Amino acid sequence: MAAVEDIGIDLGSSNVLICERGKGIVLNEPAVLAVNHDTRNIISIGHEAYQMMGREPAGISVVRPLQRGTIQDFDMLSILLNYFVMRVVGKHLFNRPRALLSVSATANEIEKRQLILGMLEAGARRTQLMERPLAAAIGAGILINEVSGRMVADIGGATTDIAVISSGEIMARSIQESAGDQITDAIIRYIRLKHNLLIGWRTAEDVKSAIGSVDPEDQNELSLPVAGRNLVSGLPRQVDITSVEIVEAVEEPLRQLVEGFHSVIERIPAELANDVFDDGIVLTGGGASLRGLSSVLQREMQIPVYVAEHPQECIALGCGLALERPGEYQRILGDARKRR
Repeated sequence: MAAVEDIGIDLGSSNVLICERGKGIVLNEPAVLAVNHDTRNIISIGHEAYQMMGREPAGISVVRPLQRGTIQDFDMLSILLNYFVMRVVGKHLFNRPRALLSVSATANEIEKRQLILGMLEAGARRTQLMERPLAAAIGAGILINEVSGRMVADIGGATTDIAVISSGEIMARSIQESAGDQITDAIIRYIRLKHNLLIGWRTAEDVKSAIGSVDPEDQNELSLPVAGRNLVSGLPRQVDITSVEIVEAVEEPLRQLVEGFHSVIERIPAELANDVFDDGIVLTGGGASLRGLSSVLQREMQIPVYVAEHPQECIALGCGLALERPGEYQRILGDARKRR
């Protein structure tokens, strides 16, 4: 196996993405593990574990170590990260790669140190951390070292991280729980209340991906047959769910998201607000692809809104680019004297 170049890692609550310098994204897997209750043995990790979600046999559970932006089970997270990094890095006694890791803003200093130690065990010779909005902005092609202010929102699974960046620093920031997971929960709750139908998490995620929309002015109505358990009879049942119903279901999470954008704008100087008005808002993260989201935000904020190219990959790509250009991102990476 050839030596691996430096790697950038997006450690998200829904997915883990790894970018290798010179190759781009080399790994994108769900951040889940299937675990035996009694022995705590790992049955499967990533895609295989995700396929078991909602279908786990007795004695096995599918766990997400990162939920709602916080580390729920650090041991499981370490195993998950070690497994994915080892798949990319392999076992090298020499020429071990450097790593740049982007983690949730809510991770405390102890958790960050443990993650760095875990990366050392996984084969990285040195690991640095980067704030998610900075990594997302770099991956989206924004020149973050410029004086003018740029607004970036990373809409992930557990949280939405909204920030205004100027001169390579975060000037104002808001972390909202209104994100992909909350939208999925809202869909499950809506279908249960309106149709007396209980559906699982994976089914709700499929509905969101296939016909999910947040724009009440969207004229292109879609529908999808959805099967679950009838809460009245207890028997399996199928109903057709429309994109109009999804718009209705996600009204509250969307309102909270808009409030988050407003709160950031209210806390920045007038000159930066003027920059944001001119340059617009850039959306990154898996949730940025939700149909109609950019249109709704643009109407509500009266500011241009753009979705980055390959939004889910922006943070991992941003970490990889920062490692490629250490001189350009010296202030973000810190101790540039050790760079190659």
